Amino acid sequence: MSKTLIQDCWNRIGVQGDKSCPELPQHIHCRNCPVFERGAHTLLDRPSPKGYVEEWTQILARAKEAEVGFTDSAMVFRIGAEWLAIGARICVEIVSMRPVRRVPHRSSRMLMGLASVRGELLLCFSLAHLLGLESSTGHESPMRPRLVVARKDRFGMAFPVDEVMGLHRYHRDSVCATPATVAHAVPQFTRGMLTVDGRKIGLLDDELVFHALAKVLA
Repeated sequence: MSKTLIQDCWNRIGVQGDKSCPELPQHIHCRNCPVFERGAHTLLDRPSPKGYVEEWTQILARAKEAEVGFTDSAMVFRIGAEWLAIGARICVEIVSMRPVRRVPHRSSRMLMGLASVRGELLLCFSLAHLLGLESSTGHESPMRPRLVVARKDRFGMAFPVDEVMGLHRYHRDSVCATPATVAHAVPQFTRGMLTVDGRKIGLLDDELVFHALAKVLA
């Protein structure tokens, strides 16, 4: 394969050189010069080196194989004795517990009140109450409770959890059906079960959870 020659005058008499090019005052910068443009086209249009296409085909194929098996991700957390997960795409951040101010005439067991996160007032809901769980938040616990900030469309909210495990990537085929023997309301709001580090995790249905909490405001 013959070597492609490129006129690189910009490196000698242009902006990268001694700036003695007589065309420089007119074009201000070499990138505005037709010679520079032709050089760029020559560089991009030159034949690829031998084996270049085959090498990158193998590299991209290996990268794709490495991603197989992980098609989604979820944020895993614990409320009381129950481990749960919610779609990572709606989780904005995890912050330390904030004071929750009651909303006059509106606060309830489900709607706890308002919490300020980075200057933004967010409605704070009790996911524990929605799912019929007994949270250890407010009781003696070796773990510090956290506040999960979530947002779907334009609806932002926060809810306290007792412990956060972190993000978990999973294959959608690995989601199992929720056993009918599971008590409380968790099965009603889950898409299935995941197994993470030997633990059974209830994968919450984002749509159902947000819809149920939005009805509290109606």
